[in-house]
Amino acid sequence: MNNERFIEMTEEEWFETYKPIENHLETTSSFDGHMFETYGSEVEFVKSIPEDRIWMLGDGDDGGMYIWNGWGFVNRIGYFVTEVPCPPDTTIQVQVGIPWYYCEACDSEWEDPDNLIRDAFQEQDLEKCPNCATIEEMTLVGLEK
Repeated sequence: MNNERFIEMTEEEWFETYKPIENHLETTSSFDGHMFETYGSEVEFVKSIPEDRIWMLGDGDDGGMYIWNGWGFVNRIGYFVTEVPCPPDTTIQVQVGIPWYYCEACDSEWEDPDNLIRDAFQEQDLEKCPNCATIEEMTLVGLEK
């Protein structure tokens, strides 16, 4: 039986609770100097830290950007190291970027915080966006122009 807890928190709550350390290897790193890169001396430093203090920044399946506790590789953008460890048997997710929808047909990107565009177009198996869709297709997906 899996007893793992799942907790969602805001970026501000995460910063206050887990206290990410500043990147001492690269003073111009992202997230106000707190993110570590996925290569070179920065990732080597991250690897030397206990895993309960490592956090990964990555792209979510919904197009949003998130911070998750632990060491990960898929869709990773960078890492954080915190002063406070993540509790055992806990998964924490911090949304730091809203979901977006990318249209392969015209290369446009749409902010889609509730995944309404993605869900509507995927349900009808349309590989396009509101810019590319005809009036009939927009009506079909319930997003009339």
